[in-house]
Amino acid sequence: MDLSGGCPRCYSQQDLAILSGDAGSVPDRLVVSIASEAGDHWSGEQWRFLGRRLAPRLISLVRARAVDPGLAPRVFGPDYADLAGWPDAERRATEEALAAALADALEHWPSRALVALLGGLACGYDDLRPWLARIDPATGPAALGGVVRLACCWAADLLWGEDDWFAWWHTDDPSAPVREWTLSEKTRTAVARFSQAHPTCKTARDALLAYDRLDRGEDSPWWYPGYGWNQWRSRGLPGHYGWLRPRDTRPA
Repeated sequence: MDLSGGCPRCYSQQDLAILSGDAGSVPDRLVVSIASEAGDHWSGEQWRFLGRRLAPRLISLVRARAVDPGLAPRVFGPDYADLAGWPDAERRATEEALAAALADALEHWPSRALVALLGGLACGYDDLRPWLARIDPATGPAALGGVVRLACCWAADLLWGEDDWFAWWHTDDPSAPVREWTLSEKTRTAVARFSQAHPTCKTARDALLAYDRLDRGEDSPWWYPGYGWNQWRSRGLPGHYGWLRPRDTRPA
């Protein structure tokens, strides 16, 4: 496809020619730039062309955390490259590549980064549940540890009434699929078994504590982030009051 008529304010003629050429020669900076564009920047036909050609490169960058994991997968959404409308074999292959990136993130990423990725994946079909269904607590120990971290993260957030998890996926009730997965019998059983097998794991213990408070309808046992700062400020004290500061111990 000829992209020479693309936006000259964002891309030089050389960049547009590169995007029209061999996908393997497109530099990472251009792949990242495409993933960050607004939906109306390219036509639907152009989006599908770019998305289908650059999907493997983009997914590799996501796995390497070289691009915003919550933003980049948005490219596969209906207002962009529209993954749902791709040829069946190509769509399935891309879904599996995204699922592999999710499985790797479950094992190795911090929970907040994993949550961001899940929000990005949800943009593809405007649904989080299919991706949560791919997080199987019955998998290996590394993945199970990721399940425990994610369950603890979301259970604590639910106690605080927090539901602002996803920067790019917008839905009327983001807490519904999160609550379903977090409080499901399958997830809770996985957390309990992990805690029994690893009694020194604080994350698992905290997840079980959060579950207990949620079941009882009680408040969180942990202060909400920023609570201490707000308490000091409400008393007319500077927010950094009581912080430890390094002292210059060099002789005068």
